[in-house]
Amino acid sequence: MPEQPEGSGSSATDAPNDPSAVVVLDDVEDAPARAGVVAWARARGPVARGGAAFVLYLLTSILVFALPVIGHLHSRCVGACVSDAKLYVWSFEWMRFAVAHGLDPLYSTYVWAPSGTNLAWVTTLPGPAFVMIPVTALFGPLVTENVLMILAPALAGWATYLVCNQITRRFLPSLAGGFVFGFSTYISQHMRAHVNLLLIFFVPLAVYLVLRRVQGTLRVWTFVLLLAGVLFGQFATSSELFATMTLFGGIAFFLALAFGGSLRPRIFRTMLWTGLAYVVAGLAMLPILLQAFQDVPPDEVRPTTKNAIDLLGYLVPSRSARFGGAAWTSVSNGFPGLAQDNTAYMSFALLAVVVLFAIWGWRSKSTWLLISALAIPMVLSFGPVLYVGGDPTIWMPQALLGKVPLLQHALPERFPAYAWLALAVIVAVWLAGLGRSVAIFGYALVAFGLVLVSTDLSDAPGYHGEMSVPAFFTDGTYRDFIEPGETVLAVPPALGEDGVWQAETGMAFRLARAYTGPIHLSNDPLPEIGGVLAGGDGPVPTVGTLARFLEARDVTKVITIMPAPKGVEDLLRSTLGTEPNVVDGVAVWDVPDVLPVTGA
Repeated sequence: MPEQPEGSGSSATDAPNDPSAVVVLDDVEDAPARAGVVAWARARGPVARGGAAFVLYLLTSILVFALPVIGHLHSRCVGACVSDAKLYVWSFEWMRFAVAHGLDPLYSTYVWAPSGTNLAWVTTLPGPAFVMIPVTALFGPLVTENVLMILAPALAGWATYLVCNQITRRFLPSLAGGFVFGFSTYISQHMRAHVNLLLIFFVPLAVYLVLRRVQGTLRVWTFVLLLAGVLFGQFATSSELFATMTLFGGIAFFLALAFGGSLRPRIFRTMLWTGLAYVVAGLAMLPILLQAFQDVPPDEVRPTTKNAIDLLGYLVPSRSARFGGAAWTSVSNGFPGLAQDNTAYMSFALLAVVVLFAIWGWRSKSTWLLISALAIPMVLSFGPVLYVGGDPTIWMPQALLGKVPLLQHALPERFPAYAWLALAVIVAVWLAGLGRSVAIFGYALVAFGLVLVSTDLSDAPGYHGEMSVPAFFTDGTYRDFIEPGETVLAVPPALGEDGVWQAETGMAFRLARAYTGPIHLSNDPLPEIGGVLAGGDGPVPTVGTLARFLEARDVTKVITIMPAPKGVEDLLRSTLGTEPNVVDGVAVWDVPDVLPVTGA
């Protein structure tokens, strides 16, 4: 990271030890060099310090999340081997296959054949999937997913370190700020499987670029192009995060204008250049946007009221918290969302930092800028109705977002990510402003807070489990029974496994149905089936329902794992009038040209 020009842009009103000072331009303190980490940091340039910070975050990510499986990234999951993880495995292989064969990566006829489905509304992570094609080709899609899972906390921490260092110019406070965001409850909860939500480092990276432009250390066109690349990267990773970063980024600009004082002209010009960066990024996004607007869900993908944060969620740990989670279940079990989706818990220790920061810097406008940046996403995370201890109370402003395109599909339970980013900056600025006599207290309080918010994922279904694939697919036996490109109905034992089977074969056959998330968009009237035939719960469909599905989707083979779910074998015998070929525990049923029963 380039050095800051000495003395530029500083505020005369910011005292040296003011914990609210938002722009501290000295690269190091004036006090004599200390031993240890600080002395090492001072002896090296900003690039070396930034690299060291990333290594520390990466090692911590491995230690906290991946150590038991680090030698088995090709067969076990860093997170949980659940349906979302299986969808990502399919997505990474699909991108490799689509690029290799000149196919549209945003529309696939290899799932929901023959019509296919629009992947613009599926969490296929087209950007990361494209970048990681060499890893996928060499080591397989599960390794790709695991590598991204390990990198995500480290990248989030590192990008936040850059923001904090740009503000404080202090290594240790900035390092602490990076740990707060990179290992926040938001990150640790999503380490179950949600790669798309974990790759949020683009957000602090955008903040870093904006700070550089406001401070005048980044040329205009360099800023525009770099920010456009960051915006496109976030959009190509998660359109939901792109929409919410735009919302909260706009709010942050208005807060900066309100509290910016003499910096307002620079902030306003930077806001205009940011708008231009959005235009440039929009041109790159156009293919994805055009694809997405062909199939816009008419309603919310998930209800926001039931996917929001309870008022007590910031103070009371969820059931999965490593410390205190079990003790507070009588309260947390009443929260509107699922325990694994409570990304808000900050603990009393980190909230105490906010209180101390506000008290010590209450006279500074920059203090209230950061407090506002923390409070606004917290308020919006409560959803359209405020829940307190599980009880609905009053109307909340998030209800207005339900009428805004794209934002109407954003879940309030994910908004705490932006509160965590503001908290990380508050922590760094507060620590940077502490005197020597109390600094150790400050770092101890932050470390204690990080320990309190740590999450125990060991009880998550499939956590660090094995992504097992039948030998029928791994050793190539399937080639003796399935023709290339043939349409298959695969009946998996769990949701999403059929996509993993297909990915293991390098997309050797098409799937008549597949798990593609909460919505399936294909703009066609062909019948669908779910429940037990999709690897989930639910009744066994009727013979007529299955027959209509097989005929409409040109299915020529049905695959089941033996023993098949209860009732499935009888259903297939009645519908197909045939017996299966059973090989390596896999049953392959031929679908006759004319079914014994009509699909009508």
